Amino acid sequence: MIDLHTHLLPGIDDGAESVIEAGLMAKTLYHQNVSKVVCTPHFDPTKTSLYDFIDLRSRSIEMLIGIEIELVLGSETILHDYLFHYPDISELCIENTRYLLIELPHGFKWSEKAYDTLANLISYYDIVPVIAHIERYHKRKSRSRHINKLRRMGCVIQLNTTSIIDDKSRKQALHYIKKGYIDVLGSDCHNMLSRPPIFSEALDIINKKIGEQYCSEFMNNAERLIEGRELKEKKAYILPDNLL
Repeated sequence: MIDLHTHLLPGIDDGAESVIEAGLMAKTLYHQNVSKVVCTPHFDPTKTSLYDFIDLRSRSIEMLIGIEIELVLGSETILHDYLFHYPDISELCIENTRYLLIELPHGFKWSEKAYDTLANLISYYDIVPVIAHIERYHKRKSRSRHINKLRRMGCVIQLNTTSIIDDKSRKQALHYIKKGYIDVLGSDCHNMLSRPPIFSEALDIINKKIGEQYCSEFMNNAERLIEGRELKEKKAYILPDNLL
């Protein structure tokens, strides 16, 4: 299994605070049969330069020696016009691919400008946005409309495993999965206490509640993504808001 969204690298963002904690997080995922993790530290182009971020990320991963699982470099990049200050942002993408994990800003509300910014990123840099933790954004009743629009643009949609595990959000998360809204999963783990690495439990719930075929699709999509291949054709399902 592959965890596509982690904050395992130490001392770079609000994730692992030390090499020891990073090692424990990696070991925890390893014991859940996760063989690869994409390290996606936060990159905020309004707070640091791309070049400083890349340097810090390189120094951070070099501190991790003897980790049981394969580490793949990436980022969780906040959507902002400042990204266009750089001629090339490929080093923010998941290593050796065009896939870029995109986080929408805190308090984000959908607007035509947001879609325009995403469309410009796609066309100017030839990237494929992976929209992080889609369950966090906007009101639930209108979320399906935005997900469909993102998918039609070619975006990949990521869901956090915690939304499947949490009793309060599980029903909605499984609904999105059944309707084909979700392409990939990630733990979005930050530490060993408040936001620990939990992955296999979510797959067990999916398998039990709605079927093993969804787990297989997520695993296949994750493999294709980190290899830089296109995902299988994604369908956009449009439902009335009152059904979501």
